[in-house]
Amino acid sequence: MTEVQSYRVLKAHKGFEVREYDPHTLVTTWQAGDLGASAYNAFGYLASFIGGNNQKRQPIAMTAPVVQRESGSGFEVSFVMPSDMSDVPLPTSNTLKIEQFPSSTFAAITFSGFAREALFRAKELKLRELLAAQGYRAIGQPRFARYNGPWTPGPLRRNEVLLEIESA
Repeated sequence: MTEVQSYRVLKAHKGFEVREYDPHTLVTTWQAGDLGASAYNAFGYLASFIGGNNQKRQPIAMTAPVVQRESGSGFEVSFVMPSDMSDVPLPTSNTLKIEQFPSSTFAAITFSGFAREALFRAKELKLRELLAAQGYRAIGQPRFARYNGPWTPGPLRRNEVLLEIESA
């Protein structure tokens, strides 16, 4: 079973949740292009890393979600490292970096379907509207999260837009 990044729901609102995420580690690569092209081009680098192409030659379990963040003329695409992995091996490729994130609070809107960039952007706008209506302030860039493999039928897919918010 694929490990899903854990979080605690602090408050459920109509249409979105406020969540607290524990500190976590991402392995990340940057790829030029739109959301779809960057994810497609990044997958091989990230899959190779968790497949054992790292300095320890250590296979790493796949987790969910795969996360994308807009950066310049492309996107940073990341795999979440398993929660029980205290010592993430260093990459052998300079196209990958290891990122540590502290505990943080995010608002999340969840939806199904084949998440193309236009759908992610529409859900981001909706989440921003919902946050403003509830008095929350979003900070930073959105994270676009996909939880399922490409073989999962659209109606069964889980996708999310995550916006970090100021802690209450």
